[in-house]
Amino acid sequence: MQKIPKPLTGFGLPAAPKTGSAKPARGFAISMNSALLSAAFVAASILFSIPANAGWIAANFTAGGMPVNVYQCVPDTIGAHPAVIMLHGASGNLGHGYGDFEKICTDLAAAGYFTEFIEYYSQTGAVGVDHPVQMMEDFPVWLAEIKSGIDALDKNPAVDPHRVAMVGYSLGAFLSLATGASQPHRISAVVEYYGGLPIEMEPDITALPPTLIIHGEKDSIVPVAKAHELDALMTKYNRPHEMVLYPDANHAFNFPGLRIWYNAADAKDSWTKTLNFLAANLKNPAANH
Repeated sequence: MQKIPKPLTGFGLPAAPKTGSAKPARGFAISMNSALLSAAFVAASILFSIPANAGWIAANFTAGGMPVNVYQCVPDTIGAHPAVIMLHGASGNLGHGYGDFEKICTDLAAAGYFTEFIEYYSQTGAVGVDHPVQMMEDFPVWLAEIKSGIDALDKNPAVDPHRVAMVGYSLGAFLSLATGASQPHRISAVVEYYGGLPIEMEPDITALPPTLIIHGEKDSIVPVAKAHELDALMTKYNRPHEMVLYPDANHAFNFPGLRIWYNAADAKDSWTKTLNFLAANLKNPAANH
């Protein structure tokens, strides 16, 4: 069995306390206490309860000698394509909600992007919203899996390794920003939906690639303050970015499966802005925007 690795250099993620310890959990925790962290991704458990559909291509790569499962959507043109790595939010149910991500994946492929959905729970198992300490402990493992995924894409002749973007949702947005900040020479752009930058990554803000910040102002899970904090930091250090806020949107507003929060108009607009941002930063002539 693979051991949980120590925190990655530069992330400042202290080891999580042992089970049963009374010491408060600390770590990436997006500057919130562990109780709020649990609440921060409760929507994802509801959202990811939809059965997965068929149609995308199952594959895998190895990280630390162990497999990581992925699903790929490939453009129907030959040559090296710009690529998008997609990351889901938190869920206690491994594999649920794949239908929604398959739709996003195939739409991106139709726009000319080699798209890879990384199941970063492959080596840890699913971590539910009621296990924030485990989430903090597994965060470095997930980052290592994502790094290995980028390594694998670098060797794929269908991918241009100089045009790779991250698109993450909720917890996946935190991972996307952390990856972009720690590997700026390998990531050309980040699109983060209702997430934020882990507090340990703030010293690396000067390396963050162009970033599109998307958030609902009525987000009751990850406060919109996280978007404003990231915007302020990127402005302070003159990092290229855009911020789009939706006054009436809650968390996960762009997923039809979460009907209580789904906002069709904002979902459509955020998707258009996502495609425009990717096309501009990955210089993809095949993209419709």
